[in-house]
Amino acid sequence: MAKRSLFSILSEQPWWVSALVAAVVFAIVQLFFPPLAPFVALPFIAVAAYVAWKQLRSKSPVDAAERLAALREMPWENFGLIISESYRRQGYAVEESGSSAFDFKLSKNGRITLVQCRRWKVNQVGAGPLRELYKAVTRLEAYNGVCVAAGEFSANAREFAAGKPITLLTGAALVELVGTIEKKSRRWFMS
Repeated sequence: MAKRSLFSILSEQPWWVSALVAAVVFAIVQLFFPPLAPFVALPFIAVAAYVAWKQLRSKSPVDAAERLAALREMPWENFGLIISESYRRQGYAVEESGSSAFDFKLSKNGRITLVQCRRWKVNQVGAGPLRELYKAVTRLEAYNGVCVAAGEFSANAREFAAGKPITLLTGAALVELVGTIEKKSRRWFMS
């Protein structure tokens, strides 16, 4: 197992944790070698600033709920464009599918991912669509499948996906995926 650095651990904490570590490190070094104290604390201050910036840019739960509602209101053409563009920006080659089991075939680094998102509007996705997706993943020997929904997945769907190469993408993860595309492209997609 790879060891994680102190800075990677601090980058996952609230910003004030890094600021507190910077203050403690500064105080300790100040006692023993005062000229070096600001330079030792500086990396921790930089991590605190980075994490604060990252947290300011993240979406609040209320904002995420509003954006999920906006995604549900979109027609398929707009939603499909946003999903495909989101994956393109992550470096995937995206092909539309004529299959009933999935909507997009993604390729990256020699791996194929199948994305199913035509049931994005429903409040709760059941296990049926996941079974179709899993059969397609197996048939095409894809690396994995992703089922996208602006609603929730039923308990049966979650149980079915457990241990299989299927990712359930909803809620905050969906908002994160489409966030930058949806904001920048609102004038094109919100028709």
